[in-house]
Amino acid sequence: MLNEVNAMKALVGVPEGALLFVSYVPGREPTDRAVREAERSRRLGIARRHFFGKLASQRVTRKGEYVFTVLCDNRDDERRGTEDGYRTFNPSLGNLLAVEVIQ
Repeated sequence: MLNEVNAMKALVGVPEGALLFVSYVPGREPTDRAVREAERSRRLGIARRHFFGKLASQRVTRKGEYVFTVLCDNRDDERRGTEDGYRTFNPSLGNLLAVEVIQ
């Protein structure tokens, strides 16, 4: 499991748009919308904790927590009506099992 410092180290210098694999267990129960948006991924046999996509941003929140956002190819976005959706990962809140730069 990666803590906040290890996550930052793994992504230091990685440019926006880089392709990532993320394995993350959220610190909260998913909303009904999040479950629906993950349905296509589930049908493809991809674990709910696995995310694939492009790094969109990295930042520190007002609480001082490091987070990063990925435009995930395997998550839909009901609000935008697209087959890709933004997900923000907070290693201080959930369990970040892995983050790997694929390309």
